[in-house]
Amino acid sequence: MKILDLSEVTNQAKKNEKPKNVDLGKYTKKKKRSRHLVKLIVVLLLLIAAALVWFNADTLFEPLRGIASRVETKTSYNVGFPIDLPGSSDYSLKQSGECFTLLTDTYLYAYDATGEQLYALKHGYSKPRQTTSDKRILLYDKSAYSFSIYNRSSIICSKTMEDKIVYASIGNDGLAAILTESSRYSDVLRIYDDSGNWKYTRKFADENVMQVAFPGDGEHIAVTTISSKNGSLIATIYRFSIKRTESYDWKYTLPGGNLPCGLYADKERVTVLCDNLVSSFGFDNGELLDSFSYTGILKHFSMTPERTLVQYNDISANRNVLAALGKDSTPYAQINVSASAACVHSDTGGIYVLDGARIKVFDTDLITEREINASDDDYSSFVKIGNNIVAIGYRHLNEFNTSSAD
Repeated sequence: MKILDLSEVTNQAKKNEKPKNVDLGKYTKKKKRSRHLVKLIVVLLLLIAAALVWFNADTLFEPLRGIASRVETKTSYNVGFPIDLPGSSDYSLKQSGECFTLLTDTYLYAYDATGEQLYALKHGYSKPRQTTSDKRILLYDKSAYSFSIYNRSSIICSKTMEDKIVYASIGNDGLAAILTESSRYSDVLRIYDDSGNWKYTRKFADENVMQVAFPGDGEHIAVTTISSKNGSLIATIYRFSIKRTESYDWKYTLPGGNLPCGLYADKERVTVLCDNLVSSFGFDNGELLDSFSYTGILKHFSMTPERTLVQYNDISANRNVLAALGKDSTPYAQINVSASAACVHSDTGGIYVLDGARIKVFDTDLITEREINASDDDYSSFVKIGNNIVAIGYRHLNEFNTSSAD
């Protein structure tokens, strides 16, 4: 018997195998589908990444804005409180996110929450005014022509107007308002983004703009105006869209004799505070929600997302009143405060009243009262950053923790 070697066995097996039918068309289609699926997944991932970058552009690229115009000048390298005040005829203290700014007649100072000076800018404005948002500081020269926008480290833009600036405001939705005089109109209102790019202009023929507020949607603005008719003062509140120039969305004329002093807007309501009346309106339709009338001299006020505070002197009763109003301007609490009460503020944590050398901390219903002793100075105003209050006195800025109130 012949014994086949291994190679012969293998060859014989191959001869006995039946040829397989390979469908090349089906194989090609399957390969193409795989390639298309991979391409589709890549495109979807790129679209998702682009959407994430788009929606978070402000956060992602904020550190790069103005990097070429970084403000490097400082007048102090100390960190902490108290902060000695520079000599000035006037001071303005504002909050900007987790930082605060101090404006004097010659400098704009920016500090972080620890008291470290971020920069000291010599502005050169004759009548400097500041308004702030969570990310921006808008500095302008009232009754002059220039304004600038800064973040916590750099100058973002600087512009010179053709007409004198009488008012400015900046919001957290990336918009800023510049109001100027005009030889042909009562006022001209221009809206810019917070990088200084023009977005919108509205001209007022026979009304003077008092305040501009931003609800936070990046499109709408609330505006208060005053005008005169038959010798009477007329106050009006408008909602405009910066995407349309032909008309307003809605307007509401307040009862005669009211002078707008403050304005707040969000996506639910618009609240206007006058010298004897506070009213709230639905943001979408302008319908009156509620009003609070008071008689006396307006001393201080605070308008926040939580509530409106009104401190006024009731001459008829010889008392100083602090009234707390809900979001719709319905009054829900009221107390008497001393004549030396100089500044009020509210947030979700409570209500805060600066009273000379004391800071009073109330619950949101003005029932429970605690007190922070600040007897080393007599303070005139403050800002609240987190749980801390930064107050400005005659000689320095100081910090107080609200949890230390007794």
